[in-house]
Amino acid sequence: MNEYTNTMIENIDSGKIIYSVSELTLLIKETVETKFYSIWIKGEISGFKSSYASGYYFDLKDSKAKISSIIFKYDIQRLNFKIKEGMSVIAFGRINLYEPRGTYSFIISDIEPEGYGKLALAYEQLKEKLQNEGLFDKEHKRNIPFLPYTIGIVTSKSGAVLHDIVKIIRRRFDNIHLVFANASVQGINSSAEIANAIKLLNQYSKNEHKIDILIVGRGGGSLEDLWSFNEEKTAYAIYNSDIPVISAVGHETDFTIADFVADVRASTPSNAAEIAVPVKIDLLSAIKKFNERLKSAALNIIKNKNNTIKYLHSRQYNKNPKKIIEEKFILIDDVINDLFNAEKIIINNYKLKVNSLNKRLELRHPAHILKDKYLRFKEMQTRFKLRHPYKIIKDYKIIIEKSNKILNDAMFRKIFYFKSIAGGTDLNNDKAIKNRILTDRNSLRLSYNTLQSISPYSVLKRGYSIALSETDKIISSITDVNINDKIKIIMNDGLINSTVISKDSKINKIS
Repeated sequence: MNEYTNTMIENIDSGKIIYSVSELTLLIKETVETKFYSIWIKGEISGFKSSYASGYYFDLKDSKAKISSIIFKYDIQRLNFKIKEGMSVIAFGRINLYEPRGTYSFIISDIEPEGYGKLALAYEQLKEKLQNEGLFDKEHKRNIPFLPYTIGIVTSKSGAVLHDIVKIIRRRFDNIHLVFANASVQGINSSAEIANAIKLLNQYSKNEHKIDILIVGRGGGSLEDLWSFNEEKTAYAIYNSDIPVISAVGHETDFTIADFVADVRASTPSNAAEIAVPVKIDLLSAIKKFNERLKSAALNIIKNKNNTIKYLHSRQYNKNPKKIIEEKFILIDDVINDLFNAEKIIINNYKLKVNSLNKRLELRHPAHILKDKYLRFKEMQTRFKLRHPYKIIKDYKIIIEKSNKILNDAMFRKIFYFKSIAGGTDLNNDKAIKNRILTDRNSLRLSYNTLQSISPYSVLKRGYSIALSETDKIISSITDVNINDKIKIIMNDGLINSTVISKDSKINKIS
């Protein structure tokens, strides 16, 4: 009997069964941990947290309850997929009761997605990750050399794949040099071995002997059997290879991550050998046909050249050599004459162009241009003087004087006319004549006053003036003159010469 059993018996003698907290907790711990040591639990992951030091912490829950769960770091390394929040899983492990807090938790040693194989989920997750990183992009795919000199093979030495690949390559083209790197293609650490074999052949190609193509593959099998070619290590090794890679994994219907990353996918290892190497006999046959075509083309060329030579010989033999030389001399003379004539024509054309340019230059000569401008200036000056304001005023005065004279003469002629009609005897006629004369005089005076009101001379009489620049241009704005400019001011009775001493845009009203 242990300590707790003795205590319990003593309590029975007193009529009561009493446990201490630690006693009860230990009994529960022993009972629970013994009974639920290896169990499967189905639930949804909630409150997922990752600890770098220890592992993953989360709750497994359903619609009615939840239980705290832990996956320790050493078990995480064996997982093939990523655990995410909200994922439905089936977990295997044991119940653990932590005495100091009186809480229990589920210690998980293995876990897989519910309703979806964990390998299938891991495959899809890795495929999505690598695709997002660009490892599957076409721009990274390289062409396979048409006729490789050396081919590297990565597979297991114990499988039939190596034998099949070598046999097919030797049958198709027996001169191909083969290099082999052994690697486990199934089981723990097999992906690391495949990756190391790819790196080893790349180093060999760089330092020893250039390898043109790598074939990486194995025979068919289940998803678990092919899993080495769905690992990140294998995918990155293929992607980082300096040598173009043909993936040859499984059967025609099998697709692995390696197939997506490789430069070319072969449906089977045998197909990879066929893709890598052409058939030697076919190449020799093609070369033979090409040689025959080349030989035929060369013979045709030689035949044509011989016919040309024969034709030229026949032409030469039909002519006297002396005659041929004379004809050549005549031809040379004709060519020389043509050259001389062409030279004369070219020189004459250039002379015409030079003369034309000289005439155009004369028209554009500064002296000619100045003369033309001067004549135009004199013409405009004459026209301007004819329309000079001072002259207009002077002409208007003459018009007024002549108008007054005409009016007076017209009035006296009318008086004389009416007197001659009336005879100067009838008083009524005299009165009518006087009224008619008065009416005509008023009409003439009205016309005279109207003419005077629109006269520039009348404007000048009212105190206005006309300002002219030194060049006799009418000044209508203060912007037309500058300080110290000489100006002329036309008044009613004469001309004032003045100098601009200031300008002011503000006009003060004259009261």
